Amino acid sequence: MNFVDQTVLNFFVSSRVEWLSFIILVITYSGSYVVISGLTFLSVVSFYIHKHTARILPLLVSISGSAATVYILKHVFYRARPLAEALYLETSSSFPSGHATMAMALYGFILYTIWKHDKHYLKNSFIVSLSALIILVGASRLYLGVHYLSDVLVGYVIGFIWILLSTKLHKYLLHRQQIKTNNL
Repeated sequence: MNFVDQTVLNFFVSSRVEWLSFIILVITYSGSYVVISGLTFLSVVSFYIHKHTARILPLLVSISGSAATVYILKHVFYRARPLAEALYLETSSSFPSGHATMAMALYGFILYTIWKHDKHYLKNSFIVSLSALIILVGASRLYLGVHYLSDVLVGYVIGFIWILLSTKLHKYLLHRQQIKTNNL
């Protein structure tokens, strides 16, 4: 895997273009803990306002479970970052990519919510946009030279596992709400 990691990293590093670097930085920030935290808060508020409260706990499980898993794995594996190729300095370890994990956990959960429940006429556009954003956040980490491909892919898997767990929780909470409503 080290050969593949280095080959992919070299490809992205050799493909850098000055004007694109700024755009890539903007994309990568959409997977940062600050942006993810803010958007998670706004999503919780939106779910509450629109009376979709059964989505709040699963969203928080997806985000907090992903963040905790990344934290633990970074401290267990403590993989060095590819510093020679990096456009900026990151201080934590490389494995797994927190940006890729958190992008999958948040945007993937919102994608699931839209796909499963929304009847909006822009539904397909939202799904394509969120899917592209998840992929672009991971690619941005490679372009910036702060992660290896395996860091990003494992990050996606972690986020996806937490989405699966949180969607099961969502279905359980909906089922409980139905039982409560039927008993009234």
